[in-house]
Amino acid sequence: MKRIICALIVLLMLVTAAPPASLAATSDGVHGFIPCDCNDDGAVDMKDVLLLRRFVASAVTEKDIDILAADANGDGSVNIKDVEYLRRVIAGAEEPAKNNADGKYDVGVLRVGGRNIARYTIVIPHDADECMTYSSNILRRYIRYACGIDLNIASDRQTAKGFAIEYRLDREDEYALGDEGYVVSVGEDGDITLTCGAKRGCLYVTYYFLEKFVGWRFLNDDIEYLYKADVVDIPLGFEEREVPGFMYRGLNQIGSTYDDFAGLRLNAVDSEGSYAAANKKYGGGVGNLHAHGHSYGYQMAGIEYAYDNGAIEKMGLFETQPCLTSEETYRKFVDFNFAIYDMWVKNGTRIPGVHFTMISCSPNDNTKFCTCENCKKVYSEEGSIAGTVFRMSNRVAEAQREYMPGVGVYTIAYWDARNPPKYTRPLDDVCVCFCVGGCNNHTFDRTDECEAAGGNPRYPFMVWDTTQNKAVRADFNVSNAYDMDCYKKWAELTNNLFVWYYACNFTYMISPCPNVLNIYNDYRFLAETGTAGVYTEGSSYGNTFELLRGYLASRMMWDPYMSEEEFEGYLDEYLMIYYGDGWRSIKEYIYMQDICGNLNGCFMNNFDRPWNFYNKEYYAANYDRMLGLFDAAYEDAKDGKQKERVKLARVHVYFLGLSATYESRYVNGTEAERAAYKEQYEYLWDLVRTEGYADGRDGFRCIDFGGGGYGGLMNFPSNSGDVRDTMSWILEDFNGSW
Repeated sequence: MKRIICALIVLLMLVTAAPPASLAATSDGVHGFIPCDCNDDGAVDMKDVLLLRRFVASAVTEKDIDILAADANGDGSVNIKDVEYLRRVIAGAEEPAKNNADGKYDVGVLRVGGRNIARYTIVIPHDADECMTYSSNILRRYIRYACGIDLNIASDRQTAKGFAIEYRLDREDEYALGDEGYVVSVGEDGDITLTCGAKRGCLYVTYYFLEKFVGWRFLNDDIEYLYKADVVDIPLGFEEREVPGFMYRGLNQIGSTYDDFAGLRLNAVDSEGSYAAANKKYGGGVGNLHAHGHSYGYQMAGIEYAYDNGAIEKMGLFETQPCLTSEETYRKFVDFNFAIYDMWVKNGTRIPGVHFTMISCSPNDNTKFCTCENCKKVYSEEGSIAGTVFRMSNRVAEAQREYMPGVGVYTIAYWDARNPPKYTRPLDDVCVCFCVGGCNNHTFDRTDECEAAGGNPRYPFMVWDTTQNKAVRADFNVSNAYDMDCYKKWAELTNNLFVWYYACNFTYMISPCPNVLNIYNDYRFLAETGTAGVYTEGSSYGNTFELLRGYLASRMMWDPYMSEEEFEGYLDEYLMIYYGDGWRSIKEYIYMQDICGNLNGCFMNNFDRPWNFYNKEYYAANYDRMLGLFDAAYEDAKDGKQKERVKLARVHVYFLGLSATYESRYVNGTEAERAAYKEQYEYLWDLVRTEGYADGRDGFRCIDFGGGGYGGLMNFPSNSGDVRDTMSWILEDFNGSW
C-alpha cells in the first residue's frame, strides 16, 4: 500500500517541528552581542579589559575582537575611554551599555565558532553580477532582521575588516556545480566561503545559509518565519555541497513576489519570461517564451493575434489540432516563433538564456488531431499520434538554430500524444514535457496498485489503431501502469524530459485531491528515472492544502533524494508555521484524508467526481472526528491569520461531511440530528456566501476554491433554509462543456 503505516502514524504523531540543531530556545536576554564581552566567551571580566587595551594600542585587529561589544560606554566609538569604562563595569561602578533591551530581535547572539557575526564582512568578487550583488544584500538584510547586526559588503577581501563571508564563483568548475549548485565551507580559521554555480548558485546558497544557520523559513504565499534562539553558533569545519535534483523546477502554487520564487529555489520562467527571471537579479531561469501549455492556436493565427485569445477562439484555432504534415502549418509555426523572438529580443525586453531558453510549439488542449491521409500515414508508421507532433517539433527546432542559437523548442506530450513514436527521436534541443494523465491516487513507483478495470468514461483518451488505421477510444484503464510505461519510453528517447504534474482537482476545487503524501514517492521516482524538470500545476489558494503541496513539491524538486523522515519534517514544519500550535490536528486529518482516498482505488483529477476521490462511508463515519480536529486547530491557532487559514481549510470538510451524512442525519435522522445538521449546513451556506465566493452570475462559481476560471458553476441555493445534499450544489456540466 502507498502508506501502509499511515494509520499508525496518525495515532503516534508525537514529533515536534524543531529548528536547526544549532538553535536554542530564546529568552528576554540581550540580542546581537553581549555588551563588554570583547572576546565573545560569554563573560565580562579582566580578559576583556586586556583584549580591549591591546586593540586600542593596535596590537590586535578587528578580526580578534567583538567591535560592537568593545564599545563599552555606548558612544559609537572604541577608544581608551572604553577601557576605563570597562574597568568600572567590572568593579561594579558602572552598568554595561544597554543593547536591544526591548527584545526586538528573535535571534540573540549569532556566532561562528564562538565569534560574533558582528566581526564579519560579506565579500563579493569585484566583477560580481547583478544576481550575486542582490544575493549578498538578501543575506545582509535577513541577518539584520534576525539579530540586529548590519554587516558591511566589500568587493576586496584584503581590505575587508575582520572575518569574511565570501562569495566565490566556481569559475573552473572545480566542484561541478553547474548553474545552480553551491558549496558552503566554514574554515577552522572562522572564514566562511560560499562557492557558487555560474548563474543562480549565489541566490540559492544565500537562502540555504539563512535557513541552515540562522533559522529562517521562506514559505510560499509571502510567509517568512524565524525560529527564536538565544544563541546560534555556526560550527567550524562545516562543509556541504548541494546541486538541484531537477534542472527545471516550476510551480504555480506560489505567492505574489519573485522573492517567494527564489526562496523556494525555483527557476522556471512562464510564457512571457517572468517569474524567476523577471530580471537579472534572479540569475535568469529555464523555460518558455510564450504559451506555456498550448501554442498551436497562436502559431496558426499569426503574431498579430499573439495575445488575443478571443479572436483565436472565434476562428476555432484552439478547438482542433492543425495538420502537422502540412507545409503551410510548418511555415506558420516558424514565422510565429521568429516573430515572437524578434518582438521580445530586438526591443531588449527579453534576453535569451536569461528570460527564456525555449519557445513553445505545443498541441492545443483537445484530442482532435488531423485525420488527413498524410497524417494517418505517419500515425501508422510511428504507431502513435505523437509521430506528427515531434516530427514537426524537430523541423521547427532545426529552423530556429541559425536564427536564434541556443533557444530550443518546448513541446508537450499530451492527451493522445503521450505514447512516444516508434522511430522519431526528439532532437537534443527539443524539450518533451510529458503531461501525466494516469491515476492521481496511486504513486508513480507503485503501478501495480492501479486497477486494470475499464476506462474512465469521462476521459476521452484515444489511441491509434493500426489495424483500422484510425484513432479509437482507449479500451483499457488509463492508469499509472500505462502512463509510466509511456513515460519510461520517453526517458529512453531523450535526456531533455520534463513532467507536467497535476497536483489538484481543478474540476471540483471544493473537494481537494487527497494526494498530499504522494509527492514524496512521485518526485523521487521521477528523479531516479531520468526526468530533467518538473512543473507542478495546482491552485494558488491555501484553503485546500494547495500551498502546502507547492511547498513540499519545491523541496522535492531541489532534493528528491531526501529521506522520508526529512520530508515529514518539512510537512510538520509547514503546518506548524501556517496553522499554528494546533498543526498536529491538521496533520492527522491529512493522513485520514489519504486513507479515505486509498479506500476508493483509482481516480483522476479532472474527470472524476468528489465521491470518486473519497470513500463516502469512511468520510461519514469519521466526519465528527475530522471536524473536531479542525475545531481544535482553530482554538490552538496563535493569531488571526492562522485562525482564518484553519477556518478556510475547514470549508471542504463541511462540504464533504454534510454530503456524506445527508441521508443518515437529515433525511432519516432524529430530530436532534436534523437540527445539528441544519445548523452546520446554515454555517457553511453563510460562510460561502459572506466570504465572497459567488461571482454575481446565475448559479455560483467557487472562485476562491477554483481560481482562474476553474471550479465549475455551482447550483448554490438561494437561502440557507434550502437544505439538501451539498453535492447537489455542483452542476454536472463543468464550465458549460459537458
